[in-house]
Amino acid sequence: MSTPQQVGEAYLAGALWWYTGSVLYPARVFKRAGLPVVGEPVGDELEGLPRSGLGPLFSVGNPPPVLLTVETEHDHLVEEFDRMAEVYDLVVKPFSTPIFDEAVSTLEHFLEPDWRILDTGCGPGREVRRLARLVPDGEVVGVDLAAGMVNVADAAARAAGLDNCAFFQADVGELPRAFNAKFDLVYNSLAHHHYPDPARAAASVLRCLRPGGLYCIVDPGPAWFNAISAPLARRTDPGWIGFHTPKGFRELLSGAGFVRTRWVPLLPGFGAAIGQKAARSQRAKPGVARRPRGSNRI
Repeated sequence: MSTPQQVGEAYLAGALWWYTGSVLYPARVFKRAGLPVVGEPVGDELEGLPRSGLGPLFSVGNPPPVLLTVETEHDHLVEEFDRMAEVYDLVVKPFSTPIFDEAVSTLEHFLEPDWRILDTGCGPGREVRRLARLVPDGEVVGVDLAAGMVNVADAAARAAGLDNCAFFQADVGELPRAFNAKFDLVYNSLAHHHYPDPARAAASVLRCLRPGGLYCIVDPGPAWFNAISAPLARRTDPGWIGFHTPKGFRELLSGAGFVRTRWVPLLPGFGAAIGQKAARSQRAKPGVARRPRGSNRI
Protein backbone atom coordinates (compact mmCIF):
# COMPACT_ATOMS: atom_id res chain seq x y z
CA MET A 1 0.00 0.00 0.00
CA SER A 2 1.37 3.41 -0.95
CA THR A 3 2.23 5.89 1.76
CA PRO A 4 1.12 9.55 1.56
CA GLN A 5 4.76 10.48 0.88
CA GLN A 6 4.94 8.09 -2.07
CA VAL A 7 1.65 9.38 -3.46
CA GLY A 8 2.96 12.94 -3.17
CA GLU A 9 6.18 12.03 -4.93
CA ALA A 10 4.26 10.37 -7.77
CA TYR A 11 2.05 13.44 -8.12
CA LEU A 12 5.11 15.70 -8.22
CA ALA A 13 6.76 13.53 -10.89
CA GLY A 14 3.59 13.67 -12.99
CA ALA A 15 3.39 17.46 -12.69
CA LEU A 16 7.06 17.82 -13.65
CA TRP A 17 6.69 15.57 -16.67
CA TRP A 18 3.58 17.45 -17.80
CA TYR A 19 5.40 20.80 -17.56
CA THR A 20 8.36 19.34 -19.41
CA GLY A 21 6.30 18.06 -22.32
CA SER A 22 3.96 21.01 -22.62
CA VAL A 23 6.37 23.89 -21.87
CA LEU A 24 10.09 23.07 -21.61
CA TYR A 25 10.65 21.00 -24.74
CA PRO A 26 8.57 23.29 -27.00
CA ALA A 27 10.32 26.35 -25.51
CA ARG A 28 13.71 24.81 -26.23
CA VAL A 29 12.74 24.26 -29.87
CA PHE A 30 11.53 27.86 -30.18
CA LYS A 31 14.65 29.19 -28.46
CA ARG A 32 16.95 27.31 -30.79
CA ALA A 33 14.97 28.72 -33.71
CA GLY A 34 15.87 32.19 -32.46
CA LEU A 35 12.52 33.10 -30.92
CA PRO A 36 12.56 35.12 -27.64
CA VAL A 37 11.07 32.59 -25.22
CA VAL A 38 12.93 33.97 -22.17
CA GLY A 39 14.28 37.37 -21.15
CA GLU A 40 17.78 38.72 -21.43
CA PRO A 41 20.53 38.11 -18.84
CA VAL A 42 20.76 40.68 -16.08
CA GLY A 43 23.67 41.69 -13.88
CA ASP A 44 27.42 41.89 -14.23
CA GLU A 45 29.53 40.72 -17.14
CA LEU A 46 31.93 37.96 -16.10
CA GLU A 47 35.55 38.66 -16.96
CA GLY A 48 39.03 37.65 -15.95
CA LEU A 49 37.97 34.00 -15.99
CA PRO A 50 40.55 31.21 -15.42
CA ARG A 51 41.91 30.06 -18.77
CA SER A 52 44.40 27.48 -17.56
CA GLY A 53 42.45 25.08 -15.35
CA LEU A 54 43.62 23.36 -12.19
CA GLY A 55 43.52 19.90 -13.74
CA PRO A 56 42.86 16.58 -11.99
CA LEU A 57 43.54 16.11 -8.29
CA PHE A 58 40.84 14.32 -6.33
CA SER A 59 40.20 11.74 -9.07
CA VAL A 60 43.85 10.72 -9.48
CA GLY A 61 44.08 6.98 -8.96
CA ASN A 62 40.29 6.58 -9.41
CA PRO A 63 39.64 6.40 -5.64
CA PRO A 64 36.44 5.04 -4.06
CA PRO A 65 33.84 7.52 -2.75
CA VAL A 66 34.68 9.27 0.51
CA LEU A 67 31.84 8.87 3.02
CA LEU A 68 31.23 10.66 6.30
CA THR A 69 31.94 8.79 9.50
CA VAL A 70 29.70 10.98 11.69
CA GLU A 71 26.13 12.17 11.41
CA THR A 72 25.30 15.76 10.41
CA GLU A 73 22.52 18.05 11.56
CA HIS A 74 20.84 17.81 8.14
CA ASP A 75 20.81 14.04 7.61
CA HIS A 76 17.05 13.92 8.10
CA LEU A 77 16.58 16.11 5.01
CA VAL A 78 18.06 13.46 2.70
CA GLU A 79 16.42 10.31 4.04
CA GLU A 80 14.04 10.12 1.07
CA PHE A 81 16.90 10.69 -1.37
CA ASP A 82 18.79 7.79 0.18
CA ARG A 83 15.72 5.62 -0.25
CA MET A 84 15.23 6.68 -3.88
CA ALA A 85 18.89 6.64 -4.94
CA GLU A 86 18.58 3.67 -7.31
CA VAL A 87 15.53 5.01 -9.17
CA TYR A 88 15.88 8.76 -8.73
CA ASP A 89 17.46 9.38 -12.14
CA LEU A 90 14.60 7.62 -13.92
CA VAL A 91 12.13 9.95 -12.22
CA VAL A 92 13.87 13.27 -12.80
CA LYS A 93 15.71 12.72 -16.09
CA PRO A 94 12.85 13.74 -18.43
CA PHE A 95 12.40 16.99 -16.48
CA SER A 96 15.98 17.94 -15.72
CA THR A 97 17.52 17.12 -19.11
CA PRO A 98 16.25 20.13 -21.13
CA ILE A 99 17.12 22.50 -18.29
CA PHE A 100 20.66 21.20 -17.93
CA ASP A 101 21.06 21.15 -21.73
CA GLU A 102 20.53 24.92 -21.69
CA ALA A 103 22.82 25.34 -18.70
CA VAL A 104 25.59 23.48 -20.52
CA SER A 105 25.12 25.80 -23.49
CA THR A 106 25.85 28.68 -21.11
CA LEU A 107 28.78 26.96 -19.39
CA GLU A 108 30.44 26.07 -22.68
CA HIS A 109 31.11 29.76 -23.36
CA PHE A 110 33.90 29.70 -20.79
CA LEU A 111 34.57 26.06 -19.93
CA GLU A 112 38.14 24.91 -20.53
CA PRO A 113 39.12 21.23 -21.03
CA ASP A 114 41.38 21.20 -17.96
CA TRP A 115 38.99 22.84 -15.50
CA ARG A 116 38.38 21.25 -12.13
CA ILE A 117 34.65 21.32 -11.37
CA LEU A 118 32.61 20.65 -8.23
CA ASP A 119 28.94 19.60 -8.26
CA THR A 120 27.38 20.41 -4.87
CA GLY A 121 24.32 18.19 -5.00
CA CYS A 122 25.30 15.58 -7.56
CA GLY A 123 22.53 13.08 -6.88
CA PRO A 124 23.07 9.96 -9.01
CA GLY A 125 25.73 11.81 -10.99
CA ARG A 126 24.26 12.24 -14.48
CA GLU A 127 25.42 15.87 -14.74
CA VAL A 128 28.82 14.92 -13.32
CA ARG A 129 29.29 12.35 -16.09
CA ARG A 130 28.22 14.80 -18.76
CA LEU A 131 30.61 17.54 -17.68
CA ALA A 132 33.43 15.05 -17.12
CA ARG A 133 33.37 14.37 -20.85
CA LEU A 134 33.71 18.12 -21.51
CA VAL A 135 36.82 18.44 -19.33
CA PRO A 136 38.94 15.45 -20.42
CA ASP A 137 42.10 17.08 -19.05
CA GLY A 138 40.41 18.15 -15.82
CA GLU A 139 37.95 16.49 -13.46
CA VAL A 140 34.51 16.73 -11.90
CA VAL A 141 33.96 16.08 -8.19
CA GLY A 142 30.44 15.22 -7.06
CA VAL A 143 29.23 15.95 -3.53
CA ASP A 144 25.94 14.90 -1.95
CA LEU A 145 24.78 14.53 1.63
CA ALA A 146 22.89 11.32 0.79
CA ALA A 147 25.32 8.40 0.96
CA GLY A 148 23.10 6.37 -1.34
CA MET A 149 23.36 9.01 -4.05
CA VAL A 150 27.15 9.17 -3.71
CA ASN A 151 27.49 5.40 -4.09
CA VAL A 152 25.13 5.27 -7.09
CA ALA A 153 26.94 8.18 -8.77
CA ASP A 154 30.34 6.56 -8.29
CA ALA A 155 29.15 3.21 -9.65
CA ALA A 156 27.62 4.89 -12.71
CA ALA A 157 30.80 6.85 -13.47
CA ARG A 158 32.90 3.70 -13.24
CA ALA A 159 30.46 1.80 -15.45
CA ALA A 160 30.78 4.60 -18.01
CA GLY A 161 34.57 4.23 -17.98
CA LEU A 162 35.18 7.74 -16.60
CA ASP A 163 38.32 8.05 -14.51
CA ASN A 164 38.24 11.84 -14.05
CA CYS A 165 35.43 11.79 -11.47
CA ALA A 166 35.51 11.60 -7.68
CA PHE A 167 32.69 11.56 -5.14
CA PHE A 168 32.35 12.75 -1.56
CA GLN A 169 29.55 12.66 0.99
CA ALA A 170 29.37 16.13 2.52
CA ASP A 171 27.03 18.91 3.58
CA VAL A 172 27.28 21.83 1.14
CA GLY A 173 27.41 24.21 4.07
CA GLU A 174 30.47 22.42 5.45
CA LEU A 175 32.50 21.33 2.44
CA PRO A 176 35.83 19.59 3.16
CA ARG A 177 38.74 21.88 4.00
CA ALA A 178 40.75 19.99 1.40
CA PHE A 179 38.56 21.75 -1.19
CA ASN A 180 39.80 25.24 -0.23
CA ALA A 181 40.59 27.26 -3.42
CA LYS A 182 40.73 24.02 -5.41
CA PHE A 183 38.04 24.53 -8.08
CA ASP A 184 37.63 26.59 -11.25
CA LEU A 185 33.84 26.12 -11.27
CA VAL A 186 31.29 25.03 -8.70
CA TYR A 187 27.72 24.35 -9.80
CA ASN A 188 24.54 22.64 -8.75
CA SER A 189 21.55 21.68 -10.85
CA LEU A 190 18.06 21.71 -9.34
CA ALA A 191 19.49 21.17 -5.87
CA HIS A 192 19.71 24.66 -4.38
CA HIS A 193 16.07 24.74 -3.26
CA HIS A 194 16.94 21.88 -0.89
CA TYR A 195 19.67 23.81 0.91
CA PRO A 196 18.63 24.55 4.52
CA ASP A 197 21.07 27.47 4.86
CA PRO A 198 21.71 29.07 1.42
CA ALA A 199 23.96 31.82 2.82
CA ARG A 200 26.18 29.30 4.57
CA ALA A 201 26.30 27.19 1.42
CA ALA A 202 27.31 30.18 -0.72
CA ALA A 203 30.09 31.10 1.71
CA SER A 204 31.28 27.48 1.73
CA VAL A 205 31.36 27.41 -2.07
CA LEU A 206 33.23 30.73 -2.23
CA ARG A 207 35.93 29.24 0.00
CA CYS A 208 36.37 26.34 -2.43
CA LEU A 209 36.81 28.49 -5.56
CA ARG A 210 40.11 29.73 -6.90
CA PRO A 211 40.43 33.49 -7.50
CA GLY A 212 38.28 34.40 -10.49
CA GLY A 213 36.34 31.13 -10.28
CA LEU A 214 32.60 30.78 -10.84
CA TYR A 215 29.60 29.47 -8.93
CA CYS A 216 26.63 28.51 -11.13
CA ILE A 217 23.22 27.68 -9.61
CA VAL A 218 20.65 26.13 -11.97
CA ASP A 219 17.22 26.41 -10.37
CA PRO A 220 13.77 27.99 -10.62
CA GLY A 221 13.82 31.77 -10.43
CA PRO A 222 11.04 33.91 -11.91
CA ALA A 223 8.51 35.01 -9.30
CA TRP A 224 5.54 33.77 -11.35
CA PHE A 225 6.94 30.23 -11.50
CA ASN A 226 7.88 30.20 -7.83
CA ALA A 227 4.38 31.31 -6.83
CA ILE A 228 2.80 28.52 -8.87
CA SER A 229 5.19 25.71 -7.95
CA ALA A 230 6.09 26.42 -4.31
CA PRO A 231 2.78 25.12 -2.83
CA LEU A 232 3.21 21.83 -4.72
CA ALA A 233 6.89 21.53 -3.81
CA ARG A 234 6.15 22.24 -0.15
CA ARG A 235 3.78 19.28 0.02
CA THR A 236 5.44 16.74 -2.25
CA ASP A 237 9.16 17.44 -2.75
CA PRO A 238 11.24 15.70 -0.05
CA GLY A 239 13.69 18.09 1.58
CA TRP A 240 12.32 21.17 -0.20
CA ILE A 241 13.30 24.41 1.56
CA GLY A 242 12.48 27.30 -0.76
CA PHE A 243 13.01 29.04 -4.09
CA HIS A 244 14.83 32.29 -4.86
CA THR A 245 14.07 34.98 -7.42
CA PRO A 246 16.79 36.27 -9.78
CA LYS A 247 17.17 39.33 -7.55
CA GLY A 248 17.27 37.13 -4.47
CA PHE A 249 19.99 34.95 -5.96
CA ARG A 250 22.14 37.96 -6.83
CA GLU A 251 21.72 39.40 -3.34
CA LEU A 252 22.59 36.02 -1.82
CA LEU A 253 25.77 35.77 -3.87
CA SER A 254 26.79 39.37 -3.25
CA GLY A 255 26.22 38.92 0.47
CA ALA A 256 28.49 35.87 0.47
CA GLY A 257 31.32 37.88 -1.08
CA PHE A 258 31.07 37.26 -4.83
CA VAL A 259 32.22 40.38 -6.69
CA ARG A 260 30.10 39.82 -9.80
CA THR A 261 26.63 38.33 -10.01
CA ARG A 262 24.50 37.49 -13.01
CA TRP A 263 21.16 35.85 -13.84
CA VAL A 264 20.90 34.01 -17.18
CA PRO A 265 17.37 32.82 -18.13
CA LEU A 266 17.41 29.31 -19.59
CA LEU A 267 13.83 28.15 -20.13
CA PRO A 268 10.46 29.38 -18.84
CA GLY A 269 10.64 29.25 -15.05
CA PHE A 270 14.34 28.36 -14.85
CA GLY A 271 17.69 30.05 -15.09
CA ALA A 272 21.29 30.11 -13.92
CA ALA A 273 22.49 32.39 -11.15
CA ILE A 274 26.22 32.96 -11.52
CA GLY A 275 28.64 34.47 -9.04
CA GLN A 276 32.31 35.21 -9.65
CA LYS A 277 34.96 35.20 -6.96
CA ALA A 278 37.37 38.14 -6.86
CA ALA A 279 40.63 37.70 -8.71
CA ARG A 280 43.82 38.38 -6.79
CA SER A 281 44.21 41.74 -8.54
CA GLN A 282 40.66 42.68 -7.57
CA ARG A 283 41.39 42.10 -3.91
CA ALA A 284 44.68 43.96 -4.06
CA LYS A 285 43.28 46.99 -5.90
CA PRO A 286 39.54 47.19 -5.38
CA GLY A 287 37.71 49.46 -7.80
CA VAL A 288 40.38 49.35 -10.52
CA ALA A 289 38.90 48.56 -13.94
CA ARG A 290 39.99 45.27 -15.53
CA ARG A 291 40.23 44.61 -19.24
CA PRO A 292 37.83 41.92 -20.56
CA ARG A 293 39.48 38.74 -21.79
CA GLY A 294 38.04 38.50 -25.27
CA SER A 295 35.74 35.57 -25.95
CA ASN A 296 36.27 34.14 -22.48
CA ARG A 297 33.50 36.34 -21.16
CA ILE A 298 29.70 36.15 -20.91
